[in-house]
Amino acid sequence: MKKIFLVLVFVFVAYGQQHVEILHWNDFHSQNLPFRVKTTSRVTHHDTSYFVGGCAVLSAYIEKYDTHPASTLLLDAGDDFQGTPISSITKGESQIELLSLLQPDAMAIGNHEFDYGSNSLHTKLDELKFPVLSANLVYSATGNSFEGTYCIKKVNGVTVAIIGLMTSELPALTLPANITGLHVLSPSKTVNDLIPTLKKQGADLIIALTHEGVQEDSILATECPDLDVIVGGHSHTPLFVPKRVNNILIVQAGSRGRWLGKVDLTVDIEKDTVITSDAELIECRSADVVPNPAVADKVDSLESLASASLNEVIGKLSTDWIRSSSGESNIGNWMTDCMRQYAHTDIAIQNSGGIRKDLLAGPITVRDLWEICPFGNTLVTFTVSGKTLRKIIEHQLRIGDDFCQVSGISYTYSENNGVNTLIDITVGEKPVDVETMYTIVTNNFVASQSMKYFGILLNDSDSTPLNVVNRDILIDAVKKQKIIDSSIEGRIRKIQG
Repeated sequence: MKKIFLVLVFVFVAYGQQHVEILHWNDFHSQNLPFRVKTTSRVTHHDTSYFVGGCAVLSAYIEKYDTHPASTLLLDAGDDFQGTPISSITKGESQIELLSLLQPDAMAIGNHEFDYGSNSLHTKLDELKFPVLSANLVYSATGNSFEGTYCIKKVNGVTVAIIGLMTSELPALTLPANITGLHVLSPSKTVNDLIPTLKKQGADLIIALTHEGVQEDSILATECPDLDVIVGGHSHTPLFVPKRVNNILIVQAGSRGRWLGKVDLTVDIEKDTVITSDAELIECRSADVVPNPAVADKVDSLESLASASLNEVIGKLSTDWIRSSSGESNIGNWMTDCMRQYAHTDIAIQNSGGIRKDLLAGPITVRDLWEICPFGNTLVTFTVSGKTLRKIIEHQLRIGDDFCQVSGISYTYSENNGVNTLIDITVGEKPVDVETMYTIVTNNFVASQSMKYFGILLNDSDSTPLNVVNRDILIDAVKKQKIIDSSIEGRIRKIQG
């Protein structure tokens, strides 16, 4: 009898615990072709470059690690649109066609999916045959969801509920006209309101598929204890070691298809509990797999729509262009110099978040400038007094993200216990005069979000459109300069208070 009892116990335990694997990616940004990255050997200290990513390569890695489809979930955490010329040329249709080949089990909507407008997005998403989710994005007038809220999947005997969530900062991340009539609800309240419904449907495992960034995901975990896993995007964070907040696993796979995230879970379906969890990021090196031929053919077909002139070499970069979201960068200095020279203004200001790509030293192609500035933003100018200019810079020192690059202006500030204090500002090497009026050029996105970036309200009547796309002036500048050697010049200086 004891032997029979032990066998029955073993069968019960084995039945109650099931394995679930999640393969995930995020912020692909239409990086359909492989791209070159550089690393430095810790042993030799020599630089090595190699190619990663591309849609066909990502697909090959998905196939390589999706060894048991019945127990695997494929999840996309959004921002597939925008980043390379083909997305802009096709208004996102290129990515819809490729997503139809990748066929994730669910996708969250990212903020850049709205770059071509909500009506265009709705039409394109109708072409997809898998759930596209954003539970907290609703129509202001009716409260109805813009797309799906959640989906239920049966994976290896485990009932999995997946909730899609949009960042609450969406109104500050796109042009207002792109999301007219839409409202973003609290992510945590949305999740907690859905939990009873999901449990009634027998959910053993609850996943939040989010596009809000690691910091907001961590807050979500503290406020939504019934979640088991958060698969995130938006902050482009490669979490090589997953975060665990409130006993909830948080993962994110960087951006542009360089990494594929892999999560392994053991789920007790009797207790609706995750017993074990582990996660890793797999670098999608082009040389280590055979690209998926069907996806590669589709990419080639789409890229043929882009003019061959995109691959024209128009200049040479002597020093790597490296972005920074927290201070001065050499690419930001060069870009803002070009903007100021074109507009003949005293100052140029460019949000770091609008600079979308680093570039290694070597040839500069037209495509590179498209990928650095993919959004098609146009330039606008406006005028402020020295007093208001000082307020703008003080506001810049207070915002926690998307620090701005500058030209024609330099300033020094002190930092003490996390508080930044402006010390001095010069424009054209002269101290700012509170009564003097200064002209500024920026892009239309920053102007439309002036409260976020400047702490002042700019109405349409306060600015003058130049009716030129920013990347076009950058392309012309490269052609004229031929060889570019950018550096950090101390335009923004921090001293310890």
